[in-house]
Amino acid sequence: MTRTTTGQAADEFRDVARDALKLGGRCVGAARDWLGEKREEFNLGRAAGAGVSAHGYRGVGPRGYRRDDARVREDVCDALTDNDALDASNIEVTVQDGVVKLSGSVPHRLMKRLAEDLADACTGVRDVDNALRVGPSATAGFASGATAEPLS
Repeated sequence: MTRTTTGQAADEFRDVARDALKLGGRCVGAARDWLGEKREEFNLGRAAGAGVSAHGYRGVGPRGYRRDDARVREDVCDALTDNDALDASNIEVTVQDGVVKLSGSVPHRLMKRLAEDLADACTGVRDVDNALRVGPSATAGFASGATAEPLS
């Protein structure tokens, strides 16, 4: 009896594996067809001189449009504030002509890089001048409302 149960389970497993391979093949085929269509669209657009990029037209605004520095600063500050892995309490953000300058200090080198990446990803940022220093900040290790008094 053990032999037939094991044999039935093996057959059932084999059938499931075969069905999964068939499904995977169909998915790959559908993806290949979709990518082929996108490649054709891209090549047709390029041949027509439309200036089509591989990623579409996102970020391509009207001629002469430049995002206001105050809006760029607001977006950068929001991005730095919203990221859970970054202590932005000692970061100062200034923007001039779309160039973001980050100054102040962060506790870790990875936070310095993260801050630059977050700022660079914001709409309207032309360049990022990362002048952040890595070192202990005045608020490092203290929860909000805690004081830095020595223990007795």
